[in-house]
Amino acid sequence: MNELLKKAIDKIRVLPDAEQNAMAALMLERLADGRQRDKTFGHPWISPLRSRPPEPPEVSEGEDLEATPENAERISRHIKALVEASCVPEARRIVSEIRPGVSEKLDYWKKVLAKPVARLAGPGSGGDMRKDMMWIENNADDYKGRWVALRNGVLLGNHESRVELRQILRQSGKLEKSFFVWIGNGGL
Repeated sequence: MNELLKKAIDKIRVLPDAEQNAMAALMLERLADGRQRDKTFGHPWISPLRSRPPEPPEVSEGEDLEATPENAERISRHIKALVEASCVPEARRIVSEIRPGVSEKLDYWKKVLAKPVARLAGPGSGGDMRKDMMWIENNADDYKGRWVALRNGVLLGNHESRVELRQILRQSGKLEKSFFVWIGNGGL
């Protein structure tokens, strides 16, 4: 255990019981039912860990969730509540059963909750990036404030304007498989 934490615990132990409980409650920021409140200590970019996932919203027995324009608002609220409760698979299941065109909101949820599709992109430029990076490291000072075009560690051209440089390379037939990089005034 951290030495600082040990000292803090020792100081709390000498307090009367009521003050110990109050201090512990302040330190832990517990909710009335004893669950620890979601809080990050000094790191707002780190999301708090949940001890268990939140409960999905209940649907009242006999509640009509048939996908009609009249029920679209209620279904949309239910889907939103499911998503907010981290019940995305259940929300996806519901929207998958809804036909398109019932309402704009439900079409929105169908689009947002659709399974992500991975597509393979075309091949890369095919150049050797290591050679390009070595060229930049060795020559960046000579091209500050300019765009440079490289292929396999060979300078194809440079210009103040990327658009102009691209046009020059296209006209000379050197555009294919070229790598463009801006060399800032402070170097790369």
